[in-house]
Amino acid sequence: MTPLAAAIETAMEHYLRLDPEGRELLGQLQGRVIALEFLGLGGRLYFIPTRNSLRVLSQFDGEPDCTLRGAPLSLLRLSLAENKTGLLRGPALELLGDTSLAHDFAKILGEIQFDWEEQLSRLTGDVLAHGLARGVRALGRWGQESLSSLRLDTRDYLQEEAQLLPSASEVEAFNAEVDRLRDDVERLAARIARLQG
Repeated sequence: MTPLAAAIETAMEHYLRLDPEGRELLGQLQGRVIALEFLGLGGRLYFIPTRNSLRVLSQFDGEPDCTLRGAPLSLLRLSLAENKTGLLRGPALELLGDTSLAHDFAKILGEIQFDWEEQLSRLTGDVLAHGLARGVRALGRWGQESLSSLRLDTRDYLQEEAQLLPSASEVEAFNAEVDRLRDDVERLAARIARLQG
C-alpha cells in the first residue's frame, strides 16, 4: 500500500467512525471494487467497501467493477465538488463498467465532508499542510479560470477569425428567418388549398 492509499484509508476510517450512516451506506457496496485511474501518471487506487470500513489499495489482483479515469486535476475537482454526479457525467472524466455503482459510491462520498488539510497535517505538519491546501485551492481556481478563458478564446476564434461558427445574434436571426419562412409556406399552402377547393 502506498502512503497516499494509506492516508486516504486512514482519513476515511476516521470520518466513517464519526458517520455511522455513511458506514452503513458504504456497507451496502460491500465487496465491490471501484478503481480510480490517474491519466498521465499511470497510477491507480482501488476502493473496496467492506461491512465496517473502506479499504484503499494501490494494487489489486482482479478486475474492478467500475473504473473512473481522468486527469489528476479533474479527479481533484470531483473530490472537492458538491455535485459529484454532475461531474461524473462530464467530458473530463471517463467512467467504465458499472456506472450505477460509481454514482452510488460518489453519492455516498458526497455526503461525507472531508477535511483533507487536517489529514495531511498529520503526515506533514500544520504549516506544510496549510500551504499545500492553499496551493491546491489556488491551482483549482487557476484551472477553472484558465478553462473559462480557453472556452471564450476558442469561441471567439471560431466565430470571428475562422468564421466556422455563427455568433448568437446570427443564430437568432437565422431562427427568425426560418420561422418567417415556415409561416409564409403555411399561408401559401392554405391559399393553394382554397383555390383548389
